Amino acid sequence: MQIIKASIRTIIVIVFFAIASYITFPMQAAQADVILHAFDWSYQDIADNADAIADAGYKAVLVTPPLKSPKKGGCEWYLRYQPQDFRVIDNCDGNKESFVNAIKALDANGVRTYADVVVNHMANERQAATTFPGDRTLKEYDNNKDYWAKQILYGDSNGNGVLDNGILPDDGKNDGLFDSSDFHSAKCISDYNDRNAVIFDRICGGNGDTGLPDLKDSVPDNNWVNDQRKQYIQALYDLGVRGFRIDAAKHMPMGAIQYFVPDAVANDSQIFAEIITSGGTTASDYQLFLNPYLSQLPEQFGAYDFPLLNALKNAFAFGQPLSDIANPYATGNALENSRAVTVVVTHDIPYNDGFRYLIFDESADNSKDEDLAYAYIMGRDGGTPLVFDDRSTGLPKYGGPSNNERWVGVWKQDMMKNMIDFHNRMQGKPMDVLAADECALLWRRGEDGIVGINKCGDERSFTVDTSFKLKWDHPYTDILTGNPLPEIQGPEYTFKLPARSASMWYAE
Repeated sequence: MQIIKASIRTIIVIVFFAIASYITFPMQAAQADVILHAFDWSYQDIADNADAIADAGYKAVLVTPPLKSPKKGGCEWYLRYQPQDFRVIDNCDGNKESFVNAIKALDANGVRTYADVVVNHMANERQAATTFPGDRTLKEYDNNKDYWAKQILYGDSNGNGVLDNGILPDDGKNDGLFDSSDFHSAKCISDYNDRNAVIFDRICGGNGDTGLPDLKDSVPDNNWVNDQRKQYIQALYDLGVRGFRIDAAKHMPMGAIQYFVPDAVANDSQIFAEIITSGGTTASDYQLFLNPYLSQLPEQFGAYDFPLLNALKNAFAFGQPLSDIANPYATGNALENSRAVTVVVTHDIPYNDGFRYLIFDESADNSKDEDLAYAYIMGRDGGTPLVFDDRSTGLPKYGGPSNNERWVGVWKQDMMKNMIDFHNRMQGKPMDVLAADECALLWRRGEDGIVGINKCGDERSFTVDTSFKLKWDHPYTDILTGNPLPEIQGPEYTFKLPARSASMWYAE
């Protein structure tokens, strides 16, 4: 009888694939490798952990902004986002030499290096100065030429270890990069619903803060600023960087962004912007900032999928149905697969009071909502998942790494490594939602994977049609627990999803 059953299934499968030659799945599966955001890791930390990063399944690492930024006080994380000079790499997390070592170590393990690119503004320092890198720093360059020559990224046109800007005579001394004529006027953004104000005015912290000097990037035929940005991106690419996170993208004109990312770099790298929105296509900030970016720039330019993150946070809220995220792209609550970098948390969220509402609840029994949300982005077809791991010195009010070190070591937890393993196994396999209700979601990845998520406090069951959808009489194993799924033996099967849990079954 077992032989007859197997023969019948073989015939059915052959007929199915004959029909399938004329039928395609509604959405092509995306190839998307997992990114580790090694937030505030030193470049040496990254080099030292390169083999373990690769073993955990990551294919790319997003690193601290590689530029010159202040090294003072407690080296708080935000200092990395206050550039003093694009032309050299020297910050609290390392210098050009250690950055190159990190790139080489990752590359030797088949892992790409992505750079956090901060080019919208310069540092808020020296009584609101708009001359960079400043006389004191230039003297430091001149007085310690041997060291600084090794940290030059670009700008040394004749190879003598001295920065020349191409305008001043080459006198053997290091030249500055920007002066007051390269910045917009000193005015803080007063209305974040005013697109022009967001682009032309300064990001300020309140209480009399003069803000981050905003680089002038919108004057026709005056491309000095954008040319420096372009040289910076190209120089990083030439070092081996193959991905770029564009910080503060909504604060720059779209034309400027396309100008300073060379076409050859965009075509051979993953480019994604940080544009935080409060929702999907119906949200006003989506229309003001994210929509122009997506519509005006080529498809090589992706973005953090904040529409999906907001939809996830809402769906996991008490009284909201999880079925709302069964097909978020169709409802305007997710970006296109090829342009989305999907996230559960980014460094902006815990370290900025205005975004902390996006932190997932971790007080519930058995499993944090955050874990379930990670299972969602790792198990679905769509976007490039990013995992946030925090080694920041933080801010005093957060006591070091944020939320009592909640995100320290996340990258290497067994649960995370298993989720990444499932994601990597399912690359290129289409997704089909099998069932959804207020508490739970169930979907398949071709015939090779099944994901079930139950956010509620009671077990949920779904009885589904498995014909031509899943393997019969074949072992599936939950990659998160190692437990087998009782074998599917016919066209109808009941999946049981334990309370507050995720299951990620793969076909053996």
